[in-house]
Order: sequence, then structure tokens, then C-alpha cells
Amino acid sequence: MVIATEKLEALCREVARSYGLPQTRIVVVPHPLGGTPPDRLQAWADTAIDTLVARFLGSRAAGA
Repeated sequence: MVIATEKLEALCREVARSYGLPQTRIVVVPHPLGGTPPDRLQAWADTAIDTLVARFLGSRAAGA
């Protein structure tokens, strides 16, 4: 699992493919992180965590 900002998503996918891991799961968060107000960063982090948990748990997340 990789977490990347929108601007780095394509690079992450290319690197994953180059290592033979095209199926790598990438959680994408908005860009930029630097200079973004803390309350907005917290909202982005909350969304990213929800996405991470759902991807780790797969179909079990729907029943949780």
C-alpha cells in the first residue's frame, strides 16, 4: 500500500509497474500537503484512513 498526493500518483504507478507490481494499491490524497491548513489536512487524513481500512479489510469492511 502506498500513499501519495495527486501529483505523484502517476509516478507511483510507474515505479510499481517497473518493479513488476502493477496491482499495487495506491491511496491518493490531495496536493499539496505543505501550506495546507491543519483542519483540511485532518479531513484528508480521515478520508485516507477510511480508504486504507476498507482496502485492507476488503469485503469485510462493508459488514463492519
